[in-house]
Amino acid sequence: MQQDTIQLWTPSHAELPPETILCIQVNGEPLLRVAASLVLQEALAVGFLYYSGIIQHQDEIEVLHLSREGACVDIWLTHALDDRSQDPLLTSGCGRGLVWGELYRPDAPLEDELRVSPEKISAMMGTLQANARLYHQTRGVHSSALFSPEGELLALAEDIGRHNTLDKLLGLCLLEDIVSEGAILLSTGRISSEMVSKAARMRTPIVGSLTAITSLAATLAEEWGMTTVGYVRGWGMQICTHPRRLTS
Repeated sequence: MQQDTIQLWTPSHAELPPETILCIQVNGEPLLRVAASLVLQEALAVGFLYYSGIIQHQDEIEVLHLSREGACVDIWLTHALDDRSQDPLLTSGCGRGLVWGELYRPDAPLEDELRVSPEKISAMMGTLQANARLYHQTRGVHSSALFSPEGELLALAEDIGRHNTLDKLLGLCLLEDIVSEGAILLSTGRISSEMVSKAARMRTPIVGSLTAITSLAATLAEEWGMTTVGYVRGWGMQICTHPRRLTS
């Protein structure tokens, strides 16, 4: 005898992941429009300029101002912009990641002989996920964070675009005098070529992801002396390059 099944549906409130088109203007001229979350917008803009080599120090920024209800970052520098005639490079980042010219490449491989246990890396990933406030509200954004070798959370950034989270970390380091060199970078998003390039700009010798390390990212990390670890979960991880930094 066939019985009818009854499904009960319960209405619930869900906060949608925030997304807007953020504009970045430098010296009064538009430089970039990027899909982003309106969190740490100034850090994102400053980090993008730093990664692109437009600025090297915080004191090159004369004015940093949010306008258009937070949807535009106006930056005035102490100097004129370099020639931006080189073609932008569209990357695999969410929301069309973009860098000016070629990916950043370090002059020499990272020589840092940092040693960290896999258990500590897993614990750091747990700390990242526990402190990802926007993710817990929306379940639809990426999170990235910098940690000291001892496991102290140094900086955390969230955005709909995983590449944006690293620009925000770059900006936070510049604006708040956070030393990223020798730190550990973890992200909930996959580590692709532009992600490992931004990690190299921060000079983080260990880069880990909750998900995958792409083939090109692994190739670059191997060349640049960076340890990359994918699928950092409570039960294990996938060590892709330079395993010497992970102690047994």
